[in-house]
Amino acid sequence: MTSPRTARTLARASARSVLHASADMSVAPLRAIPALLRELGVEPASLLERVGVDQVALADDSSRVPFGLVGRLIEECAVASSCAHFGLLLGIRSGPAAAGIAGHLFRHADSVHAALRLFIAHLHLHDRGGVVALSPQGAEDVELSYVIHHPNTPGTAQILDASIAIACSVMRSLCGAQWTPSEVLLSRERPRMVAPFRSFFRAPIRFDAPHSALIFPARHLDQPVAGADPAARARLLALAVELDAARPATVTELTIRALTRMVIATPPSSDKVAEVLGIKSRRLRERLEVEGSS
Repeated sequence: MTSPRTARTLARASARSVLHASADMSVAPLRAIPALLRELGVEPASLLERVGVDQVALADDSSRVPFGLVGRLIEECAVASSCAHFGLLLGIRSGPAAAGIAGHLFRHADSVHAALRLFIAHLHLHDRGGVVALSPQGAEDVELSYVIHHPNTPGTAQILDASIAIACSVMRSLCGAQWTPSEVLLSRERPRMVAPFRSFFRAPIRFDAPHSALIFPARHLDQPVAGADPAARARLLALAVELDAARPATVTELTIRALTRMVIATPPSSDKVAEVLGIKSRRLRERLEVEGSS
């Protein structure tokens, strides 16, 4: 007979498995892969088949793939093409549109700060494998970072390179094509070829950083967004509500998102998570226990 303690352990292990299964991503940022592979001299069909990605599904807006599979695919592309910065090229090629509805919504905010808040709040509709965070960095700067929930995800370095490139493209969409960060943090090890990174970011780059992020002056947050359309924002927000309702997040997922953001800016705690989620700490623990988590 299974003891209560063993049963709880098994339940939590099962919850972790379910959580990993729920971490997925839209195919939007992957659509550029076939063309990019061909440019680098690699036939995409056999590579996609080997990794287990349906090439037809890449053309379907509603298709989603497990986050771990995304990492394995980009990593395999980097190896097959002998291009260690494949993730960077993919992020540059994909641009803000790779972020799905979040990549359209931010364009209709009143200010850069409001735009980034919208982007952060709705990225999960496209990407459930990581989160974007905006946090103070010193007295006059801010940090826009992307953090993956599960650090053992395959292809982490390539995913982060692509994500920070997309974040830089988002900022250039908001502030102008000449915008540059003060510094770029990349948690990947320093590659042999640094020139592609310097060419795109046009800023000092710190490799082997604790996490991946863009650092820039906080004053940029006050800049108005040119061409913002309040009516378009309202329509996109209504669509976001529908998408959220069609695939609601569990309390465990919401807790993971909150914790992932907290580790960048502040020591996490159950009380802080409960405050972010708008419930009491005791109620949070009870709901997590029901889901086999803690």
